[in-house]
Amino acid sequence: MRKLLLALALAAEPAGCYEMALADTVTIGYFDPAAGMSGIQVLGTNTGTSPIVQLLGNPILPTGVTGFGFDQILALVVPPGGNQFSGGLGGSFPTFEFTFNNGFAPPQGGTSYLYATWQGTFTGAGQITMPTAWGTIESPPANPGYTVTTQVLVCGTSNPFCGPFVGGTSSFAGQDQFSNGLRIDDTTLTAILPGQQFKITEVFAFMGGTHPPFAQGDVGAVIETTLQAPTFVPGPMVGAGLPGLLAAAGLIWAATKKSRARRHGLSWKGQVRGA
Repeated sequence: MRKLLLALALAAEPAGCYEMALADTVTIGYFDPAAGMSGIQVLGTNTGTSPIVQLLGNPILPTGVTGFGFDQILALVVPPGGNQFSGGLGGSFPTFEFTFNNGFAPPQGGTSYLYATWQGTFTGAGQITMPTAWGTIESPPANPGYTVTTQVLVCGTSNPFCGPFVGGTSSFAGQDQFSNGLRIDDTTLTAILPGQQFKITEVFAFMGGTHPPFAQGDVGAVIETTLQAPTFVPGPMVGAGLPGLLAAAGLIWAATKKSRARRHGLSWKGQVRGA
């Protein structure tokens, strides 16, 4: 499914000039309003050409949460021409992908937020066009009910993220909502870039219903946004950050997830390619 979605998005791209930044930064964050958190918790960040942040856990339990967890969270920039993670696909413009798998909610239910930001530098200004594919790639039975809301925002704030619970001014590009089933939607978003320094944030709002006495889940979702914008230039180096965790155990886990997704009738898109 990931290869198909990228192929459809890339086939629709007009010819254009894009110069990959030498120091783009990708950052993943988490926020749980019910946990009394003081702000969005940064889970991982990486800076470089085509950065990737992959978090693997059994499960990942962010600090101070009320019971939400995830087995994998992945964010990466696929450069023009593609790379080892894109299955050989690539077009004139970069694609920013954000995905999570095996998300589960606590017995009392609630809503948690996952953020992924791509920060870079460009020459020029004005409106950008962003062909986008988003949706659910894992979903358990409807009871007690799960909803994933997807959002894409653009901003120039000092905070690492744009969007809910951040503050400052953001250009809201669009959102969609998915409940109790597998579905991928394709759309074209637009936004106004705030200046030469920009951030694009993809957001998941993951809501689970009550189901005492146990946590319930196995929810997964994906956002892929292709940026069609003015010519880009190398951005400033802001530190090495935390590298993507490309451990052998994670690759084995990815193969297991792919097999399970096929049994659901939908190829899993969060896998790491090129292993």
